Amino acid sequence: MQFMETVEQSALPRTIEAIYSYFNGEQEFTELMRDLEAFLSVGAGAPVFTGELDSHFRIANELARTLSPGAEFRYKLLVEGPALRLVFDRALCVVAQSESARTTFGDLDSLGISLREEMPVSRYETPITEAARARKILLEHLSGPVTEAVVALFSQDPEQGTADADGEMRSFVRLPEDGGFVSLSRYSNPDVVTVTLPAPNWGEHIAEMLRRSLGLSRSETEVLELMIVGRSNVEISKERNRSIDTVKSQTQSIFRKLGVTSRVEAVQVVKDITSLAALSGAPPPAAVAMSRAKTSISFAHDPSAWRIEEIGGRELSYVHYPAGSGAPEPGRCVIMFHGLLQSPELSDRTQHAFRRAGYHFIGVSKPGYGASARAPRDPGFIRTYLDDTRRVAARHGFKRPVLLGHLFGAQAAVEYGVETPDEVSGLVFCSGYYPLQIAENLMPIGAVQKLAMSSGVCSWAAHQFIAHTGLAYLRYGGTQRYLDALAERSAADRKLMKDFEICAILHAGLRHTTIMGASAFLADTDAGRHDWSDRLAQIAIPTVMLHGDTDPAVNPKLARIAASRITGCRFEEIPEAGQQLLHTMPEKVVAAIDEVRRREE
Repeated sequence: MQFMETVEQSALPRTIEAIYSYFNGEQEFTELMRDLEAFLSVGAGAPVFTGELDSHFRIANELARTLSPGAEFRYKLLVEGPALRLVFDRALCVVAQSESARTTFGDLDSLGISLREEMPVSRYETPITEAARARKILLEHLSGPVTEAVVALFSQDPEQGTADADGEMRSFVRLPEDGGFVSLSRYSNPDVVTVTLPAPNWGEHIAEMLRRSLGLSRSETEVLELMIVGRSNVEISKERNRSIDTVKSQTQSIFRKLGVTSRVEAVQVVKDITSLAALSGAPPPAAVAMSRAKTSISFAHDPSAWRIEEIGGRELSYVHYPAGSGAPEPGRCVIMFHGLLQSPELSDRTQHAFRRAGYHFIGVSKPGYGASARAPRDPGFIRTYLDDTRRVAARHGFKRPVLLGHLFGAQAAVEYGVETPDEVSGLVFCSGYYPLQIAENLMPIGAVQKLAMSSGVCSWAAHQFIAHTGLAYLRYGGTQRYLDALAERSAADRKLMKDFEICAILHAGLRHTTIMGASAFLADTDAGRHDWSDRLAQIAIPTVMLHGDTDPAVNPKLARIAASRITGCRFEEIPEAGQQLLHTMPEKVVAAIDEVRRREE
């Protein structure tokens, strides 16, 4: 964000007022970007930051930690996670819902329930769709005892000692159909009741859930599952080909672990545990649960692709997509350096393209991203990232890899290639970000490019402001709006937003960035703010640069100038392509990797 010397003094209060109104939810992201574009285009001259503005940045930093665009943020903490959650106000209308509830039932913002009907009814007619059918089932769930429990919670006074230590009042209602639980919670502020429905598919993972929650052996779990469906000890003995004494012994062991004395009690305990566990959403498949080890991979689109290991004294997270069995051949491996707001995960299409071409692939999280430990103060962010990547590559036997610099990962790819040219086969840039100082007079296109290419963003207060406010925005509900705004100037990227898998990967990339706070983001952007364009001329390995002609963040002319600094670099500007070449055109990326390998050979 930059403000020119020619901005009148009276414009400064209006600027601050616009920033604060944005964080109070009065302004959409796209409106803010238009305001920024107006600020960036005022007058001419060197961009400066005044001391008065710096003080406002410090105030805005604190606001950014607690405020978010959009009124929905006040209920954000109530609907986080995978559970089917709805938030009702005193008028018994839905004012917020979790992502899984929105996916299952559609938009329920207009739904109201009433005690005066035989069953709750929607206050607006809806067409007969899958969401409408699911909504009808939802209304049946909310009828009778559940609605009465909502009203009862609203009627209670938290000051009369009915709330727990955290100020929360809770109640449970058992559904008559399957014995599952509906959980209800109320806080005094905000004055709403949260209703959590049991996830419909918890039964798919019941065995793993029971084994982990009750401490059962796998054999005992199998016996308990048969017991639940009504098998006798004799039938279990025949079905499992075990003696009746063995089954009796296992049954008694199960009873001890469940704290019961009969089959009836055991079955009821199982139903209670599984239905209550289902209130926080369906548990992950066993394979995913096992791969998580001691660290969560909640930021991932596909957790099965991720590894979290302690390597070189640091805990690192990275993706690994093997081409097949066996160690990778020299040159048949790719190391990707990921972007600022994206993780190294690949779409199914891109994975298939690499696998079909015989390439093994790894992408290591930057320090402080995902589950990777933050970079120590010394040797710094980029140096730590390079060392982490070398260690992971050595762990997997990578020799003479091709480097893939994706988006803001271009600088790390350049440093890796310049430092060890004899150990790599080549370098491919994909929608890379390059030093702005190599084209001081180049006019950016659109607000995102103007913001990204503003060499005036040099005040540390401004830098912190952008990092903290940006991450607060992304963490508290602005992810989709950010992605939509980023795609505004690219028809290809707008179309991409309709692709469920790629959109999910982009969302996961933003979780990968924000999960550990702003420190890594600050370190990453600070590392990329200085002029490293002199390193481009030092690249001595085969290089190909791919760039979309409608990239919203980096003007393709800037990419062409960067390519001209690299000896022998082939530059390809791809028509009608935006920023997401890696996911939409993986065949071009693989072809470029093949090309640099042939040139190296």
